[in-house]
Amino acid sequence: MERTVAAQLALCVVCARAKYVRLPEEPPQMVTPTPKKPLEVVEADVVFLDGTIRLTMIDRLTRFAACYPLAAKTGEQVREALLLFLATVGTPGTLVLDQGREFRNWIVRGFLEEFRIRVHWTTPGHPRSHGMVERLHSTLLEHLHLLRIGRGIVGDEAWARALLAYNNSVHSATGRTPLELMRSWQQSDPPVSADERRKSDRVDRANEKATDRWDRVRVGDQVFLRNWYRRRKSDPRFVGPYVVASKLRRYRLRVRDSASGRTRVVHVRETRPPSAKLRVPCGDPAIGRSASDSEVTVTLESSGEIR
Repeated sequence: MERTVAAQLALCVVCARAKYVRLPEEPPQMVTPTPKKPLEVVEADVVFLDGTIRLTMIDRLTRFAACYPLAAKTGEQVREALLLFLATVGTPGTLVLDQGREFRNWIVRGFLEEFRIRVHWTTPGHPRSHGMVERLHSTLLEHLHLLRIGRGIVGDEAWARALLAYNNSVHSATGRTPLELMRSWQQSDPPVSADERRKSDRVDRANEKATDRWDRVRVGDQVFLRNWYRRRKSDPRFVGPYVVASKLRRYRLRVRDSASGRTRVVHVRETRPPSAKLRVPCGDPAIGRSASDSEVTVTLESSGEIR
């Protein structure tokens, strides 16, 4: 009886949509290659802060940041800001960008090809791949609040002061200020080598403990997607089910909506696989009944138990 109840709960679509993920499974972590010199890899993003539109950029090695105001969120405005960065700071080897239309257009693409700048496009719905510039936004926002509340400084002057404070503050990852590293870089003595070694060791230890969720996902499996449009606590935390149509590179899945047939690309971290293969929706209000014992078909985990 206990096993039958556990099987019923594992098949419940309503539970899969509404319940918390107490122990979320992580895909294997990958160590991001460490840049060997400044401007080898630069992250860029367009952000709305303090009522203005800005293009923010940060060098992954030195953490040096730059910020440029935009009149509108368009490819032409982004191109002008990038040109100003190249003229005052330098030409990056690789630019990390998200999938926004202000970047994915012929104006920006042509500009990057002209200066032979490689582009790494981040995965939609996976902000961790753009984590450094996202943390920069949080830091700048704190500075803007302090300047406005403490000294009444707002607008472009506040942005300039916030950026000045950031680039002249000792960074916890490097032990030196971003401006100092940009000015006095010595390639033979990387300032973050020890920090990167510790980071690599932490990733290796985490991978030893992490379950390889990616290998367990199969084409045809049913999964639920995180509900990014939740507005109330009562809204479902996950939506679906979706069917895995194909597995792509960099831990991305192409999933198909079971109802509409539309497909979309998501990162595996944004999915919640059912604890058992769903054959009969249990307790679904649209059906109005639960599956009987004879109707339950369960595919157990490799351990042979329902978790």
